[in-house]
Amino acid sequence: MSMPSFPPNGADMTREEALTMIIASIAMEELALSHILNAEGEKLQYILGTLPGTFPCASPQDVLAVNKSVTSLVEAVTQNQMLLKNKLDQVLEFCPHPSPAPPPCKPEPCPPPCQPNPCPCPPPCRPNPCPPPEPCPPPCQARCCEKNALQLIGQREEMLWNLGCRLPWRQRSHLGKDIRWNKHTPTQIQLDLKHAYMVQFTLNVRAAVPAEGTGTILLHQSPCGAFTDTLPLRFSMERLACGSQTLQYAAVLYPRTDSGCEAGLSLLLDGGSPLCVERAMMDIVEL
Repeated sequence: MSMPSFPPNGADMTREEALTMIIASIAMEELALSHILNAEGEKLQYILGTLPGTFPCASPQDVLAVNKSVTSLVEAVTQNQMLLKNKLDQVLEFCPHPSPAPPPCKPEPCPPPCQPNPCPCPPPCRPNPCPPPEPCPPPCQARCCEKNALQLIGQREEMLWNLGCRLPWRQRSHLGKDIRWNKHTPTQIQLDLKHAYMVQFTLNVRAAVPAEGTGTILLHQSPCGAFTDTLPLRFSMERLACGSQTLQYAAVLYPRTDSGCEAGLSLLLDGGSPLCVERAMMDIVEL
């Protein structure tokens, strides 16, 4: 997992931006711990032969040894979780308390219909006409304050990703209107430059033999420089040639302009050799 990127001139961040960065770092640590626990579960499945394509190949002593190793790691993760909870509790103490929501407005009751005045003349009597009652005020509308978010998954499994190409996606869930994905341009996500975003993705990939050197994946912006620069994700091609590996990445994008225009974001394979993408997932959330 590559190092997350921070905005330039970090000392000039506001207090709210700094607290947001700390909470985002806690979320990234939680994501890393979840992948560690998943790896330990797959280790147990492998040793017991329950993974697809494997068969039991261990003695009872080997199973007990692996179980002891997994238990030690789970205890370490539990201790880390306690530290993260303490860290989050302290950060939340400094977060500004949200202003109380206004009480729900109630429509004013309509005035009662006017009664005709009795007519002093003898019958037949005709009452004076009454003006029509004023209409009731319309009910108040609820305000929407939900954040924008988008979750994408790979267009298909076992997909070949060629060097210099962008990875295509398909939409899994969507919230808001400032983050958009179009099935006619499946490799690109449109972001409104009025907000900052946290981007994270997870790829299960392998490389064809022979594979040498270092592979590179970029968060490509169009136009370039619309957001703050992010570090590339670099990985060893030799490790991917030995079998499927999980690549993880997270970054925070800050807009460099408030013109209100849009920018495109895509995942580009910039170095190494072609990869076979077994599974891919990307999350983009407005901060």
